[in-house]
Amino acid sequence: MRISLKIAILFVGIWFTGKMVFFKTQILQDEAGVKYQVMWNILCLLLAMSIGTIAEKRKENRQESSALGDIKNTLGGGMLYTVLVAGLIYLYYAKIDPSYNASQLAKAEMMVNKMLDDPKAMKKLRDTPESEVMTRDEIYKSQMDNYKAIFSPTATMTISLLGMLLLSTINAIVLTVIFRRVLFKQRTL
Repeated sequence: MRISLKIAILFVGIWFTGKMVFFKTQILQDEAGVKYQVMWNILCLLLAMSIGTIAEKRKENRQESSALGDIKNTLGGGMLYTVLVAGLIYLYYAKIDPSYNASQLAKAEMMVNKMLDDPKAMKKLRDTPESEVMTRDEIYKSQMDNYKAIFSPTATMTISLLGMLLLSTINAIVLTVIFRRVLFKQRTL
């Protein structure tokens, strides 16, 4: 197994250990703290990709390397990290802390009830053709079904997977440019 993949697995473990420490100590478990947990994930992804790339670049013959090969090697560690962390995110929200999604659904339920009790908001909802003939209960059920789909562990995993995939691709390109132009002084790109 390549060293960059081992480093990616190491950072998956570091990320999950941090996530579990946050959960056990109840640090950063509110809505404002979720932003910091996301930043923790981004930091671990960036460190996994950059340290893995440096380790790979130190072992390779620089005359035979290409920018496309560097992007591919960097992206390999990022993809492994992305897939493993997405799976752990699903596990976390489905088995370890399902109360987070339940609390988000409770907040959504209060918001939907408040919206349905407001005549102006109800009139605005009725402007759409599909809800024009719906009863209040049908509109409530429709709105809550949308929120249940959004706050499910599967949706959280999917959104995380897509976001980290995009971030890994951008990181791979930026890291390749930085490493080839600045760190390893190769002027061919």
